[in-house]
Amino acid sequence: MKKMFWAAGLMFLATTTAQAIERGKPVHGLAMYGVPKHGPDFTHFDFVNPDAPKGGTLVRSNENDQTFDTFNGFTLKGSPARGIGLTYDTLMVDGADETFSAYCLVCETVEVAVDNTWIEYNIRPQARFHDGSPITAEDVAFSFEILTTKGAPNIRTYWAGVDRAEVKDTRTVRFHFKSNDNRELPMIMGQLPVLSKEYWQGRDFEATTLDAPLGSGPYKLDSFEIGRFIAYARVADYWAKDLAVVRGMNNFDVIRYEFFRDDAVSFEAFKGGEYDVHREATARQWATAYDFPAVKNGKVVKLEISDGQPMTTQSLILNLRRPIFRDRRVREALNLAFDFESLNRTIFFNAYARLRSYWQKSDLEAKGLPSVAELALLEPWRGKVPDNVFSAEFTQPTSDGRGNIRANLTKAAELLKAAGWVLQSGKLVNAGTRQPFEFEILLVQASLDRIYLPFAQNLERLGIKATLRVIDSTQYFNRINEFDYDTASVVLPNTLNPGNEQAYFWGSAAADQKGSPNYSGVKDPAVDALIDAVISAPDRETLVAATRALDRVLTWNHYRLLTYSSGAERYAHWTKLKRPDRFPLQGIGSAGGLIETTWWADPNATSAAGGERR
Repeated sequence: MKKMFWAAGLMFLATTTAQAIERGKPVHGLAMYGVPKHGPDFTHFDFVNPDAPKGGTLVRSNENDQTFDTFNGFTLKGSPARGIGLTYDTLMVDGADETFSAYCLVCETVEVAVDNTWIEYNIRPQARFHDGSPITAEDVAFSFEILTTKGAPNIRTYWAGVDRAEVKDTRTVRFHFKSNDNRELPMIMGQLPVLSKEYWQGRDFEATTLDAPLGSGPYKLDSFEIGRFIAYARVADYWAKDLAVVRGMNNFDVIRYEFFRDDAVSFEAFKGGEYDVHREATARQWATAYDFPAVKNGKVVKLEISDGQPMTTQSLILNLRRPIFRDRRVREALNLAFDFESLNRTIFFNAYARLRSYWQKSDLEAKGLPSVAELALLEPWRGKVPDNVFSAEFTQPTSDGRGNIRANLTKAAELLKAAGWVLQSGKLVNAGTRQPFEFEILLVQASLDRIYLPFAQNLERLGIKATLRVIDSTQYFNRINEFDYDTASVVLPNTLNPGNEQAYFWGSAAADQKGSPNYSGVKDPAVDALIDAVISAPDRETLVAATRALDRVLTWNHYRLLTYSSGAERYAHWTKLKRPDRFPLQGIGSAGGLIETTWWADPNATSAAGGERR
């Protein structure tokens, strides 16, 4: 499962084999394995402060989003505004302190068919949109239908296993499944955002818009200026404010995002108190730049937050739609030219680990040789996947950390020669067509040039010309959605519960869908089969085996150049902000989303940044 973040353009490891989704009766929540941590009478989640005071303003930066031009984050058109998801509710909410559970929000109860052929939601009678109109089963059915017909491709793929929505009465909606072997589908249906059918009738859902959206969530759009800021105001009479799944959350009166043109300007603004929380992406800066007065006097504090999720996968996409990357030996050769140890020593302050798995730091990471259960899934593909899948653990090339990678480059040159590339006047060319080996590395952060310039220099020693190109976020995401790149630096988040999202990360059907996150354009029957095994896994042990088998096939094929990651995220914040005593198992969410929802403002603070501004 990958939680859907609706700006699509949008764990303690359970080992029980029990099929935990309670079926055949209405319940308050679902768990994929085990049982929901919280019973029907729980009063609040454990990772919140139920008595957190309301009030104040949270100011965050735009991070990598340089601007926005639409409030419709459900399609590929335009650049959606950061934070727009705060204006919507979903049928259920995930339990952030559990491996994989979901609790009713818009729904009052949920029921799954005994044979797993449908799921039914009973809508809370008090559920309301911001204009006071009730949320009905018709709205829920409409939301599903419009999102899966006119929404972004990843949304359509995510719920591709649903056959249809049936409105049974005003408050009851049932989703019928195409088959009963998709074990995850009942869990991810609850992530459906609820849209107003009346509002969207007569409007073009696929167009960009700067009209304030009608939602039902805890915030609604307050004010904005494109390229400068966007602000959301808390809905004082939010219909769900007293529910257990909401208590202790949504504490700020205003959540505001300030936009800065680059990372350097943004960090200086943070130091000056222009916003409250800074997410630090640069190891060198984390180690050397936090000596300004507000840190020394305790008005700004640093946090390193580690969670139970796999490491976020920082990687370089190799676009297989480009012929030069289709040979696995070429992709392996490029990987050999990436000198992680030198980067870690010189610019990372030894703060990172080299990635060797898409589920690193979890029980899903493939280690050692395949188990009996893994081999049962892999054997049908012997001869069609790399032989090393069966005979060796995937490892990354290493160096002495001082730029000496001659041995790796020698091996890379041999692989390139075997793949039909030869040196001609110092340039690597195709032996048949004489096409030079040249490609572009597309970046959205200028700071990444420190990482990929040494890589390009190593490639130059092989006769390969790699050009770095930094563009703004709007151009970047447009080109990513159109698959208009040779290579590009992209982050892939994975969870402890992989499932349907793997089909749009790696599945053949997603490879030609513009806007899908199958960025590499993988079309591999073995990968498709292993994804099916992940999705249909009936228990945790089977899921682990299927995911490890998938991990082996992905890594040995070098579909992406896995670079580096950290087991922790780094944040600094002004002490005007207060937070719960502990972080949940799943951390603070993508881009620190739980900061918006579970932190609060110190009522004794005199301004939005510890008393030093506004």
